[in-house]
Amino acid sequence: MAALSDYLESGLLSHIFRNTAFARPSTIAIALTSGVPLDSDSGETIPELPSGVFSGLDFVTTGYNRVSLGSPASNGDNSWNQVGVDNITAYSVSGSKHDNTKGYFYPLYLSSTSTNNIGLSFKEFPSVLFFAPAGFQSGVTVKSSYTDYVGNGFIRNKNQIIFDTAATDWGWVSGIAIVDSGVVGKGNLLMYAPLANPRYVYRGDNIRFDTNSLEISLS
Repeated sequence: MAALSDYLESGLLSHIFRNTAFARPSTIAIALTSGVPLDSDSGETIPELPSGVFSGLDFVTTGYNRVSLGSPASNGDNSWNQVGVDNITAYSVSGSKHDNTKGYFYPLYLSSTSTNNIGLSFKEFPSVLFFAPAGFQSGVTVKSSYTDYVGNGFIRNKNQIIFDTAATDWGWVSGIAIVDSGVVGKGNLLMYAPLANPRYVYRGDNIRFDTNSLEISLS
């Protein structure tokens, strides 16, 4: 998630540095937008997809609704992985990129202290010797893809996030927003980001975010 809203920034700063409490949202919901929201937007002003449109005198339901993840107090642990944990990509390595090694470990150390004392060299850093964490041995299975370690300070969705089937053409979906209301056009904007791969949604399409594909980070 790329940006915090003005609402969330001011609330967190006042909560941390001033004697002003900032209440945790009672609901977390995911919204889709046709354009990228602004910091100053609210849940009412973001360029959200409509839940219905007028066709002549008739109101036609589009099938779009926000996906509510419920209360973070009661359902947060079921919706999001623990902060900073990445057990899927943490030990991945590409044979084409690191074909001179038998394993790739996170984190890597420049000293053998508290490690398994197995030195690793990489062609990108020919004069540097790295050490793997204690408890991990060389010979990690080489996988077909490589994902950079992003450290702590992020969470990822624990389950698929699936939007309702489009009942009409939704047009271009270019952004995503996290809001504190499950009702379209309501609530406060918390975070937002452009989609890496915007897509045109036709009638009958389903938009979904696979497990661990929606990452929220603070930097």
